[in-house]
Amino acid sequence: MAKKKASTAATSSGGKSAAKAAKKAKAAAKVERKEAKKVKATKGKGKGNAEDEDDQDLEGILERMRKEWELAHTVTEETADGPPSQRANATLTPCPNGNHLWCIGGEYFSDDGKAYFYNDVYRYSPDKDEWRKFASPTCPGPRSAHAVVATPAGGGKLFLFGGEFSSLYQNSFHHYRDFWVFDIQTHLWDRIETKVRPHGRSGHRMIMWKHYIVLFGGFIDPGVRTNYLQDLWVFDTQEYKWQQVEFKDNERKPSPRSGFSFLPVPEGAILHGKSSI
Repeated sequence: MAKKKASTAATSSGGKSAAKAAKKAKAAAKVERKEAKKVKATKGKGKGNAEDEDDQDLEGILERMRKEWELAHTVTEETADGPPSQRANATLTPCPNGNHLWCIGGEYFSDDGKAYFYNDVYRYSPDKDEWRKFASPTCPGPRSAHAVVATPAGGGKLFLFGGEFSSLYQNSFHHYRDFWVFDIQTHLWDRIETKVRPHGRSGHRMIMWKHYIVLFGGFIDPGVRTNYLQDLWVFDTQEYKWQQVEFKDNERKPSPRSGFSFLPVPEGAILHGKSSI
């Protein structure tokens, strides 16, 4: 009888040990799966809704890229070998201070269906036929279809609002709502924080009228359908405040749109054309 009890106890002890080992193995496997997901999200090598892990947290990816950029860069200026790489939906803005054109951001779609976005800053000097590239520790994230205007005030500044970014295989999109100013003398970016500001968007247009920045339209595509906008905003570059211009129901105003022409005139602005559904 004593031997049988000892055998039973040994069996019970062995069963508990095995159960504990199995539990630990299950927990370790769970941690390993989580880490594998993190690595996939970082590398963004998947394709399709099931595999494209970088679609899960675009804002986290952008924040990580921003921090890595700040650690790796100081303010630099260098002569480029030629114009910026092939891209679409970048901005090319003349600045009243000096005979220069400023190219910012843009996107490129590779033959294998991948989307790449840029946040680099180039300056073109037509009289020298020269491109120069600038890098700053603080700068807007990579984007396309944003809007930029220039002012001679303060030695020359470029103002940038909005734009879009997508995952590698364009299964999810992010529309920026941030507002930046670039000093063409110091080559530094500063983010402008205001409580009131336009919603995130891309494909909108901005003009510089006197000391005001006027913004109209654009679109938001959350992945279900494209929503075109028709709101009008004004930013005072002296007060650093946004204000939305409200219209009465019986007042005429342009229909929702993006991708239009928007030009300043002495009396205000002229708008022509659109892209919408």
